[in-house]
Amino acid sequence: MTEKAQRMLNYLANHNTMILSTYGEDGPWATPVFFVNRGFYIYFLSELTSKHSSNLRENPLTAAAITEDHQDPKRIQGLQLKGKAYLVKNLKETAVVLASYYKKYPFALQILQNPSAFKGVSKARWHCIIPQFLKFTDNTIKFGEHIELDLKVDETKDGYELSEVQVTLDT
Repeated sequence: MTEKAQRMLNYLANHNTMILSTYGEDGPWATPVFFVNRGFYIYFLSELTSKHSSNLRENPLTAAAITEDHQDPKRIQGLQLKGKAYLVKNLKETAVVLASYYKKYPFALQILQNPSAFKGVSKARWHCIIPQFLKFTDNTIKFGEHIELDLKVDETKDGYELSEVQVTLDT
């Protein structure tokens, strides 16, 4: 793993909410979701009846942004990505993701153990986004600093290959 790719993984591990963008018959839609990542595979839990889940069934192409809100432009950091999403159906994958989710969000254990007390939880299912392209903006290094990664998924090896480009914009 390269240092630049590791910076992106660290950013993912230290953030909780992504804005998920989908497209369906009603047009574009964006929604915030909690997520957990396993490498560059990004998982979120969502009701199958939600607009974004419905959109992903129609069109698995998606984009997302993970960032925080700053007033100082020198503190801006954020990750943008695009890729394909799928509904997780494999029980082993579900178990591994659930363990990661509980570790990142300890409160989720109580919610998922008592789903009837929380609207929609009993109908929620895991979705996974496999990014094909990621762009990390890090103005804390230098204003306009960007790192880009192209990910090539090798389904026969259950992994991905990284191809990265460093892009710095001088302003």
